[in-house]
Amino acid sequence: MSARIPATYTRRTVFTFATAAAGAIVLASCAGSGDASADGTVTITVMGKASELSTDQIAAFEKENPTIKVEFIEYDQSRLSAMLAAGESLEFVSQAPSVNLFAKGLAEPLDEYLSASEAISEDDLLPVNGNWQWDGKTTGAGPRYGLVKDWSPDFTLWYNKALFEQAGVEPLSTTEPVTWDELLETAKALKAGGVEMPLGLEWQWSVESKIRTMILQQGGQQFSDDLSEVYFTTPEAKRAFQWFVDYAKADVGPTSLNPLADSSDVGVFTAERMAISLDGYWFGANFASDEHADLHDKLAMAPAPTFGERLDPSANGGIGAFMPASSQHKDEAWTFFEYFFAGQPAIDRAGSGWGFPSLQSLVEYLPADLPFQQQAIETAQAEVPYSEGSPYTPYLAGTQINDALNRELQAVIKGEKSVDAALKTIEDEINSEIAKGKDQLG
Repeated sequence: MSARIPATYTRRTVFTFATAAAGAIVLASCAGSGDASADGTVTITVMGKASELSTDQIAAFEKENPTIKVEFIEYDQSRLSAMLAAGESLEFVSQAPSVNLFAKGLAEPLDEYLSASEAISEDDLLPVNGNWQWDGKTTGAGPRYGLVKDWSPDFTLWYNKALFEQAGVEPLSTTEPVTWDELLETAKALKAGGVEMPLGLEWQWSVESKIRTMILQQGGQQFSDDLSEVYFTTPEAKRAFQWFVDYAKADVGPTSLNPLADSSDVGVFTAERMAISLDGYWFGANFASDEHADLHDKLAMAPAPTFGERLDPSANGGIGAFMPASSQHKDEAWTFFEYFFAGQPAIDRAGSGWGFPSLQSLVEYLPADLPFQQQAIETAQAEVPYSEGSPYTPYLAGTQINDALNRELQAVIKGEKSVDAALKTIEDEINSEIAKGKDQLG
């Protein structure tokens, strides 16, 4: 790593960034790690989503860092793969963490940059950032290959208190987690009380993450210690899989066999047709406007359900960014990292309520004008200690497990297969895929 001039601003002064009235701050001035243009400027290539980084924010960054220009590329997995394979200089990529990516050596370790940074303190990072750590065997340990942009404790339960009252059902606790079995019984009681859709699981987004969490909550393992095998015929996996079968057969909420038209719980929950939605902190931002004022006093958020140990690993999210190892401008890339994760874009994201920040010091910017917002922050904060990363194999790079689980769940729900037969099919299929992936990594 080339020498780097430390940032000259503190963790607190970064919050005044990019507003003339508040006064501009100076981001880290770094020597370029690649060739500069004739006028001394360096262009860094940033791949992400335009919805997460505005042209105004890019312009503010360039104004404060006149020797760095940003070339923005909309995220595209195929283009990313091609650029990484070709070794093209790419400085910042926003996506979900991937141990396959880390194992292939495609991401630059950020530990030395973090240790020298005055903008981002390692002590300020919430545990969810462990999703971007990998020591060769374990997620949540070893070098940091990226940081989380924003996240949610994904398995928290948003619910409508008025629908519980109408159905004559005791509302969920906002401090004590229910078990998954208790949650299903509550959904059945709500249905008996006349609620059209008692419980939504956002099934279409991922059943894998939920089943993996259920297995871990029971003290089980989804993978072998060396991550070269997957386990789906264990008692813990069978219990988790069976829970989804029971949920579907109870007809208390949408499944992939009975999906919602817009593939999201938001519409039916807003229309007060759904009593509970298993969704993260971000879900509350849908209801903050005056348009939904009639819902404000009805909303509450409960902790994630459990099968024993409390665990809510943000398996559906934790989107962040990494610095490709092929980058030719790593110091300039880190300057952009500090801006994106601790500067005005991070403040704007926190203030929007569309995600929980990955830095504890940014929690103060979360919207808290409404009682339900204040309560959601308290519940989310209580989930933080249980939101560390969960183990995953580096030998899979796609959605193979989720696809197999969903397919086999459908077969069991329709009575075409037994649970045992379905789980054996999944285990054999995924282990074959893992073996192929292991051969490719060498």
